[in-house]
Amino acid sequence: MIFPLNVILETSSLCNVSCLGCALHGSHACVTRSFGNMKKNIWDPVIKEIGSWDQKTTVTAHGGGEPLLNPELKDILCFAKSFDNIEVGFLTNGMLLDEAWAEFLTDQGIDWIALSIDGVDPDTHDRIRKKSDLIRVENNLQTLLEVKKRKKAAWPAVKLNMVAYDEIADQQDRFIDKWIDQVESVMISHYRNPPDSKRWPHVPKERKPCPLLWSQMVVAWDGRLGLCCEDFNIDFSLGRAGGKTSLVDLWNDKPFADVRNLHTAGRFDTHPMCRTCDTWAEDLERRTMYDPDRNCHVVTSPSQKAFYR
Repeated sequence: MIFPLNVILETSSLCNVSCLGCALHGSHACVTRSFGNMKKNIWDPVIKEIGSWDQKTTVTAHGGGEPLLNPELKDILCFAKSFDNIEVGFLTNGMLLDEAWAEFLTDQGIDWIALSIDGVDPDTHDRIRKKSDLIRVENNLQTLLEVKKRKKAAWPAVKLNMVAYDEIADQQDRFIDKWIDQVESVMISHYRNPPDSKRWPHVPKERKPCPLLWSQMVVAWDGRLGLCCEDFNIDFSLGRAGGKTSLVDLWNDKPFADVRNLHTAGRFDTHPMCRTCDTWAEDLERRTMYDPDRNCHVVTSPSQKAFYR
């Protein structure tokens, strides 16, 4: 029996921002599935089952949308934190991350939060991230950091992610230097243009089985299980959470086992999604180095560079 180390819980697929590189809500969006907020009849039994597993598991409480749009998000996070084996956090665009949320996140000891911020220039940021406001997002971030400092709170760990669009590629160094002393990590991600959004640069020629098939579970907002985080449209659903069959039984059932067997047999091209996806190389090609100029560690992978102090 295989248990996932990470469960992506798509608390919301709705969004209040339209980003250039988003496959769900951007100008090149290619996703056609319906959008909504995850309800308690889905998230409650899912988290309860994960909490019963005899292993540490990360619940990533975001998917294709903005988690803070789900009015039940605080309940979801608190329920997840009630289990000793669950680490929980989420990615946000930061627009709704007000002081009340900053107080909640620190008081509840949510493990981590990541913010998407594309560069340091409000003009280009707000053009790439339509309906967003860099000044507001940065103010919200500063409020969170001030609340953490005032409460002498170690959590949540704060991570930032910038997508290196061609238009803002020259802002990378300024972005890193602006935030590296204030947060736990700063990430620079490669831009992938939907719908050709499953390709990464610097991928080895020799293909190997994708580790995600053995480590990551995806539960969409409506309870359907996706194949992995690259199954944006949930085209390859493995079943539905909240029914009589447990999550782990669905994840070990024949449909998923068949895809794993294709990979172990080297028959990657026989699966319509896997044949055009490079995410298999993400963990296998991860490297750590030291940046003496910034006095920090840098973790590189095909998708990004992450800077840690």
